[in-house]
Amino acid sequence: MNWKEAKIEIEGIKIGADINTTRSTYREVTGRDKSITSKRYGYEEEKGFIIQIGDVNYIRVPYSMLESCFMAMKTKDGYNGTFFRNEFPLQAQDHGCHVHSIGMLFVKAGIAVKKGNSYFLI
Repeated sequence: MNWKEAKIEIEGIKIGADINTTRSTYREVTGRDKSITSKRYGYEEEKGFIIQIGDVNYIRVPYSMLESCFMAMKTKDGYNGTFFRNEFPLQAQDHGCHVHSIGMLFVKAGIAVKKGNSYFLI
């Protein structure tokens, strides 16, 4: 599977989708194909997802971030927290829930499985 094919599957995730792991609660997709801008993270009107974490926190996940994480799933180590902290240190520092929220987007899209703390393409 390539990124173009994966993106089509990810785009099918609906608002309201539950993206919890067995150890998390209240992670839900609240926006998709939203324009995301952040000077702190260098996002300039990129399309992506808004994910609610708990009652009041939200993370923004642009497609460029998803593409990087998708590519990591093709490696022997898969996509995991180590990859995310190395690739996106500010986002990891600000909200650690990025790691599994992104992984579960891929699971929800039907293109990945979670093994331990890593995610791999099916």
